[in-house]
Amino acid sequence: MNPKLYSYEFYLTASEVNAQREMPLSRLVTTLIDTATGHANIIGIGFDRMIREGISWVLSRLTIDIDAPVTVNRTYRMETWIESVSRLFSERGFEMTDAETGHTVMRAHSTWMAVNMTTRRPGDLTPIFEGLDVISDRRYAGDKGGKLLPSHTPERESTYRFAVSDIDINRHVTTRRYIDLIVDMWPLDYYDTMRPSRFELAFKHEARYDEEAVVIAASHEGSPEVNDVEIRVNSTSCCLARLRFTARD
Repeated sequence: MNPKLYSYEFYLTASEVNAQREMPLSRLVTTLIDTATGHANIIGIGFDRMIREGISWVLSRLTIDIDAPVTVNRTYRMETWIESVSRLFSERGFEMTDAETGHTVMRAHSTWMAVNMTTRRPGDLTPIFEGLDVISDRRYAGDKGGKLLPSHTPERESTYRFAVSDIDINRHVTTRRYIDLIVDMWPLDYYDTMRPSRFELAFKHEARYDEEAVVIAASHEGSPEVNDVEIRVNSTSCCLARLRFTARD
């Protein structure tokens, strides 16, 4: 096995798709995280290794380009590789292809960091990667995106109180819940004519059980196809996102 490249093949069933018979954005991101976890476990930097240092992986930044809809009853192959490592951050790339046609349907770039489970402060990745030859020469070919900023003129707003099912192994809100809250800012019929083609996400502060979130959305620089979204708790920004929509064929 090549430790610098990890691949995972899966069949997308009807129970995993949305009303448009496509993989939901939150399911896509969960698959990215699961694939990264599988690779990390194989090369010895997974949960068991991290927890011995008192730290845990958390996703910090994510950019996804969806080149084509990921549709039901098809088999897909997800590949991932590590692009860089520093004391505080690690960059990882992804590519998903249709297993039958070989066509690329999704590309992604992610930035990860370690969090100390006691102090909740950034952890040191140096001892985790010491002696490992796992950095790939492969690179994400797309635009990693720029800095995301909160909107000062919200056009839509909703609230949500985080429940038990929203909390993950690190005892903070799951990435899946954040993304579902973002997606739910548009009505169902909008998704019948438009689909997400690019998604950027940056985490700023962790949210916890029973906290109430405010979700606000606004068009980006007046563009109806590009929207900025912020999720706040007690006026503190927890995550920022930018979502680009493309008209369906």
